[in-house]
Amino acid sequence: MTTPLADYAKFAGKRVAIVEHMQNHPFVLGLHQAREHGLEVWLLTGDRSWYTHGHDWDSHPLAAAVDRVIDVDTTDVEAVLSAVTGPDSRPLVDGVTSFSDYHTVLAAQAAQRLGLPGPDPVAVETANVKDRLRVALGDVPYNIPHALVSRRDQLEEAARRLGFPMIAKPPAEAISYGVRRVDDMDQLVEAWQELSQVRHSLRGQPRSGDVLLETYVEGVEASVETMTVDGHTHVFGVTSKDLFGDPAYIECGHTFPVPLSDEERDALYSVVRRTLEAIAYRHGPCHTEVRRTETGWRVIEANPRTPSSCMTMLVTDVTGRSPILDAWLLAIGEVPPIEPVVHNGGAAVRMIYPERRGTLKRIDGIEAASAVAGVQVLLHVEKGDKLLQRMDNSSCVGFTYCNGPDRLEAQALADKAAGFLDFVVEEDEEDEAGQDVRS
Repeated sequence: MTTPLADYAKFAGKRVAIVEHMQNHPFVLGLHQAREHGLEVWLLTGDRSWYTHGHDWDSHPLAAAVDRVIDVDTTDVEAVLSAVTGPDSRPLVDGVTSFSDYHTVLAAQAAQRLGLPGPDPVAVETANVKDRLRVALGDVPYNIPHALVSRRDQLEEAARRLGFPMIAKPPAEAISYGVRRVDDMDQLVEAWQELSQVRHSLRGQPRSGDVLLETYVEGVEASVETMTVDGHTHVFGVTSKDLFGDPAYIECGHTFPVPLSDEERDALYSVVRRTLEAIAYRHGPCHTEVRRTETGWRVIEANPRTPSSCMTMLVTDVTGRSPILDAWLLAIGEVPPIEPVVHNGGAAVRMIYPERRGTLKRIDGIEAASAVAGVQVLLHVEKGDKLLQRMDNSSCVGFTYCNGPDRLEAQALADKAAGFLDFVVEEDEEDEAGQDVRS
């Protein structure tokens, strides 16, 4: 289904500038839905080839989903401001926003400078830079002990204080890039040697090379999807998260909504709301990742954007609200009528990863997968594309998605459809030599 309610007529006559964009199906669908309700969309991008991967821009789904594309340095707030203001320095748009982790801070800064609605840029940056979130939470029981390591000689002290196992990760990245569990000193040194060499983000912004270490907490991972309006956080519900597991933590599937007892739900929602209050996040969507441990909920990350990997579709089909469209309503100064949040049925998505890397020759099994009742097959690769080794979520090549009477039945159908798909590749010479094709 993935059809929002009919009360998005407030988009009519409004214009929003989006600083870069998520490119999977739910976000392109959201663009079409918003434009159908009268919203004019400007896409600001610093590199069209990041979306096209060598293909023609005019044939890319984003090209048909926006009204205007502006090529501008999206790492430079002054350049972005110049692109969305007229000769009198007044804004030409009603809102500036982004769902890209690498650009949410800049979008918030631009909106603030223009006097447009948006979250506090400091709050967004505190959420995005994971060690700052840890510092902001302080000694609350749902925080996780951590150490930010800038030098090799700090590892021994961090290991003594945090103990093993621990999680090593870049302090500011997305798509689970670089995240891994380390169980001893040798693994910690290896993780440090690799991650300390990360001096640019996956979108090109400079990075310090610091490495964030966190005590490993055992438990079941989930996420809480929220929309904060004028300081009050509305909760859409809880999404399950299936992971491939140690040593990396790559998402492979989600279901919605996760049933909780009244006591568990109240405790979790309180943790999420208090987390957002601690960083003064008062405006916009958030995707807060948590773990349920033997001693209670622990906050893994707070991402000040809508969720990815079709999770917005899960929410929309079960609640009737579109987190993407609600976030854009907030961006143009409107208040989305979220409450009451009512759950009907359930939904699930399976993320598809190729078993082999190389150049894609063909995809077998699409017809059989599409024939599974209630399932949508959403692929975003085509013949000739490079398929990556499973290192992080970027190597995902598509989804099987199902909306059903409950989340577990939907999950079974999505998994069944995924089982039919086979990505036939031709191994590249550099693959055979053991080199990484991500570059």
